[in-house]
Amino acid sequence: MLFTEFGLKENPPMLLLHGMMQDWHSEYEMLKGLERNYRLIIPAQDGFYDGSGDFTSFADQARQIEEYIQVNYEGKVRGAYGCSQGGLMLTELLTRNKINLGTVIMDGCYVAHQGKLSGWVTYKMFCKFKNTGKFPALIMVMMKLMGLKAEDLGMMDSLYMKASDETVKRNFMENYTYRTRPEIAQNKTMVHMWCGSKEPYAIKSYKELKKYLKNYKEEIMDGLGHGEFLMKHSKECCEKIHKLIQVTQFDL
Repeated sequence: MLFTEFGLKENPPMLLLHGMMQDWHSEYEMLKGLERNYRLIIPAQDGFYDGSGDFTSFADQARQIEEYIQVNYEGKVRGAYGCSQGGLMLTELLTRNKINLGTVIMDGCYVAHQGKLSGWVTYKMFCKFKNTGKFPALIMVMMKLMGLKAEDLGMMDSLYMKASDETVKRNFMENYTYRTRPEIAQNKTMVHMWCGSKEPYAIKSYKELKKYLKNYKEEIMDGLGHGEFLMKHSKECCEKIHKLIQVTQFDL
């Protein structure tokens, strides 16, 4: 795992977790407005940066993040934001409960079990796109389920296209078979759950999380699909993240 940091060292630390198959650079570009107020910590997951080995598992990625925060920040950050798979990673970190995440913001988090078959089909479809540059016919079905349209295919530009087929397979299968575990109920962190009104899997995922979370607020953004608030309204997204973190009491 590669850790990159931005912002003044004296600023409170904030963890930013990138989405599924995403290049960490694109995550920074969309959220660099937060750099004025925070020391941004951006981990690039194994398999998704140059010179990396293959992706292993979410548990292993979480372990590496925990170790980094424990060694460099005494085991605590002021806040954490994750979009898409980044939200799933936050779910894993909350469940393990080994570091203090301050205020957590999940955006379009998919933790509702979707099954091995769905994961396999999507993995094959993405590998075809990655290796040939051609969009499979089924990709529009997937986009529709995420509340996105044909003109949103430009979002593919933010993906890390050098990932190996093995990394893609492991990553997709872990995403599609992930299950929320009851141990997350022991974590009392404040969790803000965002998603667009056009992404049913995120809404379903939040219903699952609400069975266990003690402190949470849910916000469904009207008319938006998966990741659209971050990608199309980055400045407003940064302002909203900062405001939520500021109103939550936390002692570093």
